[in-house]
Amino acid sequence: MLPGLPTRQLGKDGPHVTAMGIGLMGLSVFYGKAKPDEERFALLDKAYDCGELHWDTADMYGDNEDLLGKWFS
Repeated sequence: MLPGLPTRQLGKDGPHVTAMGIGLMGLSVFYGKAKPDEERFALLDKAYDCGELHWDTADMYGDNEDLLGKWFS
């Protein structure tokens, strides 16, 4: 992972995450048919390699949370 992205602590004792997150709504729905998992994993890999630690998702974003679960595992 690349160093240097600014971070913020969540709460008093929470983890540090990047100050600006990556919005993942378009990864699964709303902008056309979802790409194959491998392509979406590549985007997540690149974001993480760049230092991203703040993933913005919601249960209304199609299979977004399931996709992240597969990627995190």
